[in-house]
Amino acid sequence: MTSTTALVRSRLLLKNPFLNSQQLRLSSTKASTSTVIPTWNDYFKLRKKRRIYEVASYLPSTVVPAAGTFSYFLQMQVDPLTKVLGMDPLMAAVACTFGAGFGGFLLGPVVGNTFFKLMNGKVVSAMDQRDKEFYEHIKRNRADARLNSIRNPVPDYYGEKIQSVQDYRAWLRKQREHYRKGVFGGNVNGLED
Repeated sequence: MTSTTALVRSRLLLKNPFLNSQQLRLSSTKASTSTVIPTWNDYFKLRKKRRIYEVASYLPSTVVPAAGTFSYFLQMQVDPLTKVLGMDPLMAAVACTFGAGFGGFLLGPVVGNTFFKLMNGKVVSAMDQRDKEFYEHIKRNRADARLNSIRNPVPDYYGEKIQSVQDYRAWLRKQREHYRKGVFGGNVNGLED
């Protein structure tokens, strides 16, 4: 047993002294994030791929519920004198069809993200870890939202437009520029944490 393996086992036993040897072996042999997703550019490529899955799922997740609701109302026999949902049957059918389509549209990214996780099962846990690490970087380095104004809006507050390391560096520069503009060029040396 190598010294790093022994160190990992001792740390795991300190965290949870009730682990058996098989649980120790399984938890110490998991692949680390850096081996599954070796560079930040690889992470950004996977992030872009996940976003493509989410955007591509908008259309089917909107059309399928709307078509299903529309076909239900087409087959339904309705007396024109009765009310459906408190309104004219035709108006209720149109409202329900649009409502189902809108609900499907809202669920589109969830469906796309689930499909991405099914297709890329090997990198899901590493991707989640990198997501947490990336958003910690974003929270730590973004400009203070209290410095926001009409002339000085916060640029990309959540870092959604970042698709490479170069984009991240440009994002950092924009955040610092926003901070400097927000304090009107005063002495920023004592204000940064």
